[in-house]
Amino acid sequence: MLVLLAGIFFGCQNKRSLIPVQVIPEPLQIRENQGTGFIVGSETCIVISDSIMLPAVSLLQKICPLQLPVRWENEGEYESAFVFKLDQTLDSLSSEGYSLCVSPQNVMIRSAGPEGLFYAVETLRQIFPVNAEKMVDEISLPAVEITDSPRFLWRGVHLDVSRHFMPVDFIKKYIDYLAMHKLNVFHWHLVDGIGWRIEIKSHPELTDVGAWRVVKEDKMPWQDFEVWKAGDERPKYGGFYTQEEIKEIVAYARERFITVLPEIELPGHSETVMQCYPELICRDARGKSLNNTGVYCASNPASYRLLEDVLDEIIDLFPSEYIHIGGDEVGKDNWVKCAACRAMMKKNHYTPHELQSHFVNHFDEYLKSKGRKLIGWHEILEGKLSPSATIMYWGGESGVAEHLQKGHPMVLTTGSHLYFDHYQSLSKHEPKAFGGFSPLQKVYNYEPVPEGLDEQHSALIMGVQANLWTEYMPDPKQVEYMLFPRIAALSEIAWQAKGRKNWAHFREKMEPMMQRYQSLSVNVAPSAFRPDIQFELDTTTKQLTVNLQTELIADIYYTLDGSEPDSAKSTLFTKPFTLDQSALIKAISVKNGRTMGPSEEKQATLHKACGAKVEIQSMPIQKYSAKGAFTLVDADFGGDKWGNGKWLGILDTDFSATIIFDQPISVSKIGMSCIEETGAGIYFPAGLELAVSEDGKSFQSIKSWKNERERPIAKTSDIQTRTFSLDFDPVVCKSIQIKAPVERIRGEGVFIFVDEIIAE
Repeated sequence: MLVLLAGIFFGCQNKRSLIPVQVIPEPLQIRENQGTGFIVGSETCIVISDSIMLPAVSLLQKICPLQLPVRWENEGEYESAFVFKLDQTLDSLSSEGYSLCVSPQNVMIRSAGPEGLFYAVETLRQIFPVNAEKMVDEISLPAVEITDSPRFLWRGVHLDVSRHFMPVDFIKKYIDYLAMHKLNVFHWHLVDGIGWRIEIKSHPELTDVGAWRVVKEDKMPWQDFEVWKAGDERPKYGGFYTQEEIKEIVAYARERFITVLPEIELPGHSETVMQCYPELICRDARGKSLNNTGVYCASNPASYRLLEDVLDEIIDLFPSEYIHIGGDEVGKDNWVKCAACRAMMKKNHYTPHELQSHFVNHFDEYLKSKGRKLIGWHEILEGKLSPSATIMYWGGESGVAEHLQKGHPMVLTTGSHLYFDHYQSLSKHEPKAFGGFSPLQKVYNYEPVPEGLDEQHSALIMGVQANLWTEYMPDPKQVEYMLFPRIAALSEIAWQAKGRKNWAHFREKMEPMMQRYQSLSVNVAPSAFRPDIQFELDTTTKQLTVNLQTELIADIYYTLDGSEPDSAKSTLFTKPFTLDQSALIKAISVKNGRTMGPSEEKQATLHKACGAKVEIQSMPIQKYSAKGAFTLVDADFGGDKWGNGKWLGILDTDFSATIIFDQPISVSKIGMSCIEETGAGIYFPAGLELAVSEDGKSFQSIKSWKNERERPIAKTSDIQTRTFSLDFDPVVCKSIQIKAPVERIRGEGVFIFVDEIIAE
């Protein structure tokens, strides 16, 4: 796909003069001028007046294939130059803002700070021709004036290296990707429950032991986790960064005006620490160690001492204003069972949540004593959090306003939109991801500030950040796949002024941006080119309206008979069409004469329950409520992505719904479409029970089925979809009642996910 995309984009370039200036993220103002622009040639130089301009100069020399010597401003006249100037009259744009003017005489780059000069060069990168590296004589730049400044101060991307270790060279490349998009925070998730990735000299066991795990066949890294120790003959996996490597990466980021934010987890997500130091696990009244839940014993002074030692070394390595302490998903069962923790809670009149706050607030004070600030995931709000703590919010969009009203500064990493471990399209060709659904357009359309939020609380939003958790990203190539092209949409959220988004314009800008990604050999996901086959049921006519779309610009060809489409013989999609009978739709996207990947397909099934009235007795949770009860009869099957907004998710409750027809009909088969991913707590139903009624009041049972399967049911990340159907002698009825008992699994919440009830 990488080679294909490169051929498509590089094969269709127009002359430079015909291409408008298109920049991602969108600047405050672009004015294209008539006439000749600037010619970069053999006589062109770079003119500076201060050594703090050198990061911007180095970047310009890197992106321009011609040799550009550097001259000091006081060295005399010059004929052709990129001129850098520090200009305090531009301080209203902030030190990150800039003014860029390309004229026939020179390229003038002005800013109140060196950061702005650097970002101006990143803009120049997009003004240069995509194939500039092939131009050995001269390069033509269009005449343009740009004024620019960012919306948010915090513009970040996170990377989890605990689950899968990433090499130093890739970390540097990752930082370059952020800089290219004018992002300025690299949130480095260095430790978690299954891997410690940073050398701590006062506690070498953390990497001698904690940086390595035993590789177990047919198990995900977090399943049956076990550290690897010297002498074990089983295969191992892992790695860590030495302190010298950390310093090297921090310096590399600083040169690109990127802050590296380290995360050290506490008081939870620390199973690997407990395997290194089992004395930090809580104990019961008999002094016996409890299970390793990855949570530090909050009453053990050794827990605090170890973490203080770690943070002392972290502070020496990272000059960041903030230190991230995690604080999310802290299981408190061990504290409730621990004799010493119970005594501590009784003495201080703490609840378990307040004991968590005690732990977190201790390190808030500790970091303040070292001149730093604490930031943690929003669960640290549980209990009584120190007012000086800062929050990183990862919940859904609907919870942003509520959490802001608690009065803490907040960075939004909103899980409904900015988790880049989620799927990018509904295609069956997408590699395994974590289960949510955040396609390019959804990311782009995200507005961080909730509508109606008052100015006082809006001011608490420090900025935005995307998170990449690497459960399903085993190597740099897959990280790139999940990051690109969504990082472009993120940059517009973080930088572009509020109220100026335009999806159609962004799609156009992505054309040259995709070319640039290919020129950098980035493993860009083709997801935004995959045809999305959409159904909408007309409840009156019982017909389906079919719409075919791609997020990025391409032609779509389709068939309705199940045959493979092609651009020569199949139908070109131009507008939505209707179906009055079932059909298998297949579609491909084509760009500049080349097919963009394998065909997508979706079965249109028009059945007797389509558009019928539905009463649902077991309500889904809000996050998985799709179209409500209508989801069950809308003829729009959810596919194999349970987080795509097309499924009803019912938690810990038997499923029950009633289909009510306008008039009596004859049925002989009822099916229920379900999805299962046991590792995510989603199970097929334990059975199915059907009853019918002629009057809608008195129901007669007609058939039942029990899901006979081997138990205990294995927990796995494999996804299965299945329609459970029951056949019976034809019966005339006006209502059908469907019940499906949920699997009962001790100590675990269990979902049933349903997307359609089929009547035939």
